[in-house]
Amino acid sequence: MKRPPSALQPPSAALAVACIALIVALASSGCQQKMASQPSYRTLEPSAFFPDQRSARPLVAGTVARGHLRTDLALFTGRKTRSGRNSAEQEPAPQPGSGPKSKFDENRDFVDSFPIAVDEQLIEHGRNRYLIYCVVCHDSLGTGHGKIVERGYTPPPSYHIPRLRDAPVGRLFAVISEGYGSMPSHAGQISADDRWAIVAYVRALQLSQHFPEG
Repeated sequence: MKRPPSALQPPSAALAVACIALIVALASSGCQQKMASQPSYRTLEPSAFFPDQRSARPLVAGTVARGHLRTDLALFTGRKTRSGRNSAEQEPAPQPGSGPKSKFDENRDFVDSFPIAVDEQLIEHGRNRYLIYCVVCHDSLGTGHGKIVERGYTPPPSYHIPRLRDAPVGRLFAVISEGYGSMPSHAGQISADDRWAIVAYVRALQLSQHFPEG
């Protein structure tokens, strides 16, 4: 007697999918149980494994960075106070009947002396940094006619105009650090010491073009 054709057919696709789903579910439950019972400690939980009974181990000596808080405002910002960057917005409005408002001094919050020692070696180092980062815009004399300016970039002002010759060194440092107008920030490219070296060279460059004949 021959079997009916349906008895010779393989299991249906639905049955195969059900079997696969069951296998995946069992496997997942097993993994979940193992992941949920990890051999780990809670925060500040004691441990009998170490002699000091502490599960949180002390840091290895020398692995904590120190001396990088940048607490020296003059060295790292060129300013006298932390609020100096927004001082223009904090300038109080004139009160009625108080007379005309005095002209805002944009340089009042910047240091006017170098926070590092300036010598011939520092100026020479600043010249080398200037020729890498600054000359393309400001040119070798600092007149603002660098090569990319010749190709259409916004021309910067000359270092030799009275406004920049009278600007405190902290302001020049802050412009290099934060950018100004079309000039981007260079804090990510140039270290603070190298920025001060560039400022020292710019001051020497200004003096070279306005040195008294006598």
